[in-house]
Amino acid sequence: MHLELDEQGGLVLVAPRHWSQAMIRKTVLQNSQRISRFMARAAEQTLAPLAYADGASHLYLGQQVTLQLQQTGWSDDGTAANGQSLNLTTSSVEPEAIKSALQQYYRRQAIRIFGERLSVIALRADWVGEADIPLTVRRMKRTWGNCSSSGKIKLNVHLIKAPLEIIDSVIAHELCHLKEMNHSQRFYALLQHLNPHWQQHRDTLRTNGFRYLHE
Repeated sequence: MHLELDEQGGLVLVAPRHWSQAMIRKTVLQNSQRISRFMARAAEQTLAPLAYADGASHLYLGQQVTLQLQQTGWSDDGTAANGQSLNLTTSSVEPEAIKSALQQYYRRQAIRIFGERLSVIALRADWVGEADIPLTVRRMKRTWGNCSSSGKIKLNVHLIKAPLEIIDSVIAHELCHLKEMNHSQRFYALLQHLNPHWQQHRDTLRTNGFRYLHE
């Protein structure tokens, strides 16, 4: 079986003629993750380039917000209000200057919010105890987060565009690696305890993650 898209962007499953409907359904269920990734990649290829101008729409914490620009010297006054607008002060209205200002805003917010959520979720992870967990924020192309063998957690700044529950889910995943540096049954038992909805959140990230990486 292989996957194609029709002219309207719908999924087409191409299977051998001798396969029964039951065999096709079974194969689809067994390859649901592969199909989700295929659809996500297909959708990614159809994304229009993002605009960096006054009134342009961008993602922040899972919501579409509208950029509102003030052309003065750069300051730290950029704020997202009511999930509706994001105020940016820039030294220029050129697209590259606006993009840079927005990336700086995302980074500041990611450092603050990720740190706050890490502290909250760590309180429910009894294996963490009183340990101070080093956290860094980086722009990464494919990885949402990782935990080093020395206990340092790194998170992708692009996660600031995702809903808070998705951010929490990635943090919970990395906190579990502080105890289990693998993806064994013991690891998933910890994750189930810390985040019972991790599978739903994982699937959401696999389906929509390309939107958060788009810039």
